[in-house]
Amino acid sequence: MPIPNWLTKTVAIVIGIAVAALLLAGLFAWHEWQASRTADVKTKLASGQATAAIQSGSDAVQTIGNAMTNETDIHATVKDGTDEINQAPAGNSNDAADRATCRLRSYRHTSKCVALLGPAPK
Repeated sequence: MPIPNWLTKTVAIVIGIAVAALLLAGLFAWHEWQASRTADVKTKLASGQATAAIQSGSDAVQTIGNAMTNETDIHATVKDGTDEINQAPAGNSNDAADRATCRLRSYRHTSKCVALLGPAPK
């Protein structure tokens, strides 16, 4: 018994619709997978950026703290030198000024300061 023509056409249409549905489902699944991967990458990047920002802030705070400590040390050294110059007996203020200057980091290694105070601390 031969298969009726309308049945052959119907089966062909159903198979065509099934293939199209499978293709659409595959494209949708691929799109969702790509979106998921993109979201994962964005999350990792955001996490890395947040960590970098926290570290950068920590470094900035530490740098400011170090600068403040250095400034306080320099201020104390200059004040001690100024006091020593002001309290020096008449005629000795130049020697006091030389000693005060040699305590500053910029001048510690000059030959005059090494001769006056000895080798500079490292």
